[in-house]
This record gives sequence, C-alpha cells and structure tokens, in this order.
Amino acid sequence: MPLHQLISSMSDFTNTSEYEEKFDPRLYLETYFHLGSGSLADDFLRFVLENFNNTFKSGAVKGCKLIDIGTAPSIYQLLSACETFDDITVTWHTKRELQELQKWLNNEPDAFDWSSIIKHVCEIEGNRMGQKEKEEKLREKIKQVLMCDVSKNNPLAPHEVPGADCLTTTVCLEAACRSYDSYATALKNLSHLLKPKGTLLMAGDLGANYYEVGSNKVFSLPVNEKFLKKAISESGYEIIQLVSFGKPEDAEFGTSDYEGFYFVHAQKI
Repeated sequence: MPLHQLISSMSDFTNTSEYEEKFDPRLYLETYFHLGSGSLADDFLRFVLENFNNTFKSGAVKGCKLIDIGTAPSIYQLLSACETFDDITVTWHTKRELQELQKWLNNEPDAFDWSSIIKHVCEIEGNRMGQKEKEEKLREKIKQVLMCDVSKNNPLAPHEVPGADCLTTTVCLEAACRSYDSYATALKNLSHLLKPKGTLLMAGDLGANYYEVGSNKVFSLPVNEKFLKKAISESGYEIIQLVSFGKPEDAEFGTSDYEGFYFVHAQKI
C-alpha cells in the first residue's frame, strides 16, 4: 500500500491521558491473551512466541541485561527470554497497565491467568520445566519495573540505566508513535539503551490502523515491511532477520484491520 494511502487511513491517535482514563488493561488481556480462544491474537501469539524461542534457542542473542519496552500488562514476550537473561527490566508508559503487571509480579490471586500461553511456550521449548516453574523463573529474573517514554532521548528518564545486551518490544511502537517520523525517532532513542552490537528484537502488526478493546478503538500506526526495513536501517541498526506472516484469507476478525504480523532481529551498529 502506498505511503499516502497508509496515512489517509489512520485512526485517531490514542494519547496517554486516554489510555489512563479509557483503556482497560484487564479487558485487553481477557480479549486477546487466552491462547486457543479463537481471537486474532492466536495466530499472532504462536508466530511471535515461536520466533522468540527460535532466536534465543539459537544462541545468537547472549548477555545478562535485557530491557523490554512497553511490557505492561503483558509477559508473553519474555517467557523464552528468561532462559537467556538474568537481569530483565520491564517498562510501560501508563500507570494502569503497570498496576495490572504488578499483580502478576506479586502473584496476587486476582492476577491475569497466563497459563494457556505459558503451557504453549513450555511445549515449544521441549517441556524442560513445568508451567509454575517457568512463571516463577520469569518473576525472579525481573529486577526493575520502570516507566518509559519512547519520544525522549533517554526513554527511561530520569533513570540512567547501563546499556543492555538486548532490547525487546512487541506491539508497542505502533501504538506509541503517531507518525512515521516519530516511529523512526523512537528507534533512534531506543538505541541509546543498547550496548554497541546489542540486539534489538521487535514484533508487531502489519497494516493495522486500530484494534478494539471493548467499545474503544485503540490507535495503531499501519507499518509495512518496506517501511520497517528503511526505518530500522536508518536508525543505527543492521537487520539480521525480518520475517512476516500474512493474515489468513478466511480470517473473520472484526476487532482489528491488521494485514499480518512481523518479527525483526537486528543489531545496533
């Protein structure tokens, strides 16, 4: 799709105050994160979890410190990462979503049930451990919970965090950036959190203008592979791998106008 068509089809940007006031993080989790429920996220989760597992299992990504940008209220993207990294920092931009994540970190009775996804990850990893053991392992590896703003030169300001060996972000920049220029700026800002030769792992939707949570439409910047390759390469990274998954022809999901998914493995130059 030409860039001018992408721009003209965008939904209204969802700003921080709207997330705080209207976005229900628990409803978001209940809608999209019960694997096997038949939501559009089933395809996305299987695609992303397999790519994260394959990347970490390959041994191509190593180190001690990992920072996940835009974590809350989700943990699925870190379930394979905790097998490689011992020091994980999780982040988000709004307090409501961090509160939902904190319930899981504290193992509170009313925390969201991630068992369907944890079970799937354990299976693709070869059932090296049980679900409860996997969950506790990730909790132990998460050392910091910080607020972040990808529009800032230091996204974790006022905190000064030592350079990470790996940076992960899933379905974050498409929601946080209202334009293609701000998306590219965010990628450059994130590079300041990485060590030289550090790894960037990204995943998200292709072509999505929005996704629905209850009665609310949440903004998504509709990116495509051509844009991603250009923006990532021009922001100080070398792309090692970019893989995509197209929306099945028989998919009948009305909660988003996505066209597919992507996974990127890149290295800071």
